[in-house]
Amino acid sequence: MGCLLQWTLLLAVLLCLPSRSTAQGQCNNVVAADIVFLVDGSSSIGRANFVLVKNFMSGIVKPFTRVVGPSGIRFGTIQYSDTARVEFTFTTYLNGTELITAIENINYKGGNTRTGAGLKYIADNFFSPSSIRDVPKITILITDGKSQDSVKEPSQKLRSLGVKIFAVGIKSADPAELKLIASPPQSEFTSQIGNFKALSSLLPLVSRRVCTTTGGSYSSDEAYSGPSDLQFSSETTNSLRFQWKSAGGPVSGYVVQYRPLSGLGQPITAELRQETIPSDQQSYTARELRSGTDYLITVIAQYPSSLGESVSGKAQTKPLQVVTALRLIQAGFFNLALGWDTPADQVQGYRITYGPIGQPAAQLLEQSVGAESTSLTLVGLKSDTEYLISLYPLFPRNSASPATLTARTLRLEGVQQLSVETISNSSVRVRWTGVAGARGYRIVLGPFTGSDVETIELGGDSESHTLGNLRPDAEYIVTVITLYSGEAEGPAATAL
Repeated sequence: MGCLLQWTLLLAVLLCLPSRSTAQGQCNNVVAADIVFLVDGSSSIGRANFVLVKNFMSGIVKPFTRVVGPSGIRFGTIQYSDTARVEFTFTTYLNGTELITAIENINYKGGNTRTGAGLKYIADNFFSPSSIRDVPKITILITDGKSQDSVKEPSQKLRSLGVKIFAVGIKSADPAELKLIASPPQSEFTSQIGNFKALSSLLPLVSRRVCTTTGGSYSSDEAYSGPSDLQFSSETTNSLRFQWKSAGGPVSGYVVQYRPLSGLGQPITAELRQETIPSDQQSYTARELRSGTDYLITVIAQYPSSLGESVSGKAQTKPLQVVTALRLIQAGFFNLALGWDTPADQVQGYRITYGPIGQPAAQLLEQSVGAESTSLTLVGLKSDTEYLISLYPLFPRNSASPATLTARTLRLEGVQQLSVETISNSSVRVRWTGVAGARGYRIVLGPFTGSDVETIELGGDSESHTLGNLRPDAEYIVTVITLYSGEAEGPAATAL
């Protein structure tokens, strides 16, 4: 598992490495093999990048130059776009020097990307049963995009003929398609990089794999110990600081890579970030990270013409402090006053969402306040309704879990203990117990029979009123209605 992880990391998007193909290795103890390059010549590559592709191809050939020959190592090349074009066959160049010169002289084709047609052409013409040799057989695909035709059947046919397929993807190549084409295990036969300049850094790794697939043993000029003892010394909510012991040999720098891990512990390749630092630096601080997140950190030794060994480790950034003590200060009939304590981490502001319990998230109301705020009154609410309130602290590059609170607005009450006292044969006094929060009261007076109704509005501090000019011996109905802010009214209280 450790080797697979190291191989995967070394094949990540290397953006800042040397662009010169200078593979110094040799493939030893190899007897014979047939190797075909299948090179994407579509228009998306461009002439300048196609030169880098040819440099990569030459670098693959160089470890075999001493054993290129009619009974030894043979190379062929197909360049494809809309159609497949034979650049040279197994028998065209049987000398290592001439072979490298021929690769350098390949003319760029241009056109669409029909990878499936190219794979089929190789199966039918380079590895047909009538002409096949009983030696290791290899195809090396180099492409920068997704195929415009099916690759499943032709790649299956090629593999069924005993051909090992390497799939090298650049830029917009489809990772799933590369794995579909490549021989198993895909971790060893699939490579993907972010740009054409990174081909030179990928070369030592692919060269070694191609050599061992032919049955040979790969040796570089010298093997050096990689960086070691990766230690984490400081973790914040958005940074990780770490250091390591230096690698052996003529180290020209270190490639530091870091990427978050998913909930299942898998590296999120799309979010990989990296930086190349000088060889005399053995510490680094990764910044602008997610809070409360596991990260995979890898430090790779970089030499003048290749990458060396690596060391990896995992660490977690600290979680952001959520808002503490979100509380209800006061509930009103149509408002809720809230307060909270400021988090320890510096915030840019707050976002508040709220709505009745059970209301869909899309229908929640929202407000924003500045970083200096520690209170807010939600207004325009419904009376006697329970609300779910969420308070989100806003940080520069991260989000924190919200603090939540449920609170209920007050119920609109009617007056209590309503009574009517006769003062004279033409007047009565109406009394009641007032309601806190009422802005006023409306008294409605009318005879038990008839339509002669009188309406009187009083202030919110009133608890009695005398009604005069009544008809002696007539029965009246007295109703008192509590008035709240706006047009809201409480339930009516009635007395005879």
